[in-house]
Amino acid sequence: MNIPQRIAAIPAYVPSNNQDAFKDAAPGHKFLGYFRNWQGTDADAFAPYKGKARIIGQVPTGPQKRAANEQLKNEFDAVINDVCLLPSSSQAQIKALRHRQKALIAHYGISGYSISTKSTAPFATGLGSEHPIENGFSFLTPYGLPYLPGSGVKGILRRAMQELYNEGQEGVTQEAIDALFGPEKVYRSEDAQRGVLDFWDVFPNPAGGKLVVEIMTPHFGDYYQKEQTPHDSGAPVPVSFLAVPAQSDFDFHGICHSSRLPEFLQTQWRALLDVAFAHAFAWVGFGAKTAVGYGAMAARVASPPPVAGTVGTNVASTAQVTSACQTWPTATLTFAPNTGEIKASFKGKTTAGIKDTQAQQLRAALGEERSNKLKKKQELKGVSVKVEQMGNAWQLRGLA
Repeated sequence: MNIPQRIAAIPAYVPSNNQDAFKDAAPGHKFLGYFRNWQGTDADAFAPYKGKARIIGQVPTGPQKRAANEQLKNEFDAVINDVCLLPSSSQAQIKALRHRQKALIAHYGISGYSISTKSTAPFATGLGSEHPIENGFSFLTPYGLPYLPGSGVKGILRRAMQELYNEGQEGVTQEAIDALFGPEKVYRSEDAQRGVLDFWDVFPNPAGGKLVVEIMTPHFGDYYQKEQTPHDSGAPVPVSFLAVPAQSDFDFHGICHSSRLPEFLQTQWRALLDVAFAHAFAWVGFGAKTAVGYGAMAARVASPPPVAGTVGTNVASTAQVTSACQTWPTATLTFAPNTGEIKASFKGKTTAGIKDTQAQQLRAALGEERSNKLKKKQELKGVSVKVEQMGNAWQLRGLA
């Protein structure tokens, strides 16, 4: 029996003569760019959708045939499993991306929203993308890491809130949905507006440091592909696809441009998002195949709003950012009139700028006299402020 050999479309300068060639490659690179298919001696390629390879040469019979088929199945499974393991470099990238998002969302203060959770079922996304195994997967280019686009998060939350509205959930109105997510249908051009919510891409941290291979077995291939009548005597065809395993960590981050919200939603948008996420976690699901239970998440409490009198303290309660808090006793505040941005500097160090609601809170805490002086002279010296180190940057947190 001649087992087809594994091949891949790989540049000549990349070593590919053994299975360790891509040990440190991200799963997305292995799956999308350098997927190892099969090719036999007669140049016939492996048929991945069928979940089995054709035996080249003389076909054995009896127990030998079963053993040969089992060997080919193991070869097929091995090719899919090759892309599942996240090497240490990919795990480090995921950690860095998640840490960066937590540091950035903290900068938005009361305008930011974060919620962290664990999946209770496998998570799959991008299955409709073209790929040799007939089922793709969403990997972020150029990192090759699994992710859920922020647009997908926004779509799921809108659906969840629409379901809550249809069920008569208290406080959920069509006006609130349109304000948060934008109107779904626009009949007049003057009614067109974008929603006030922006959601970032989600980078799951796969449990066990690897993806998993899931199987679906469609029974009606003749009906879907050959236009025959549906019946129950069709042979199931196992189809493999990738997924992020259950018990993986997910962080969701969003920003609310509250200045464009109607007055009745100014203090209610965060509570509405809490309800929408809870419903989406339990009943809607994220990603693909949610109708059969994929993409379900554990119910979690969202991060609390910032404490009164502080600036930018909105960090998810289940995933605190490692940081260093300090007091700068005689800092200098600078004000940019064209953007309304305020920064603090002290002994050669300068914070990132804050503006909008955060800047207004800080000026209110300064009092009328010092606030007017900062606005007029665009500088105010000798101010004691609280700052927090986030990675290589400093964030202004408020007055000390």
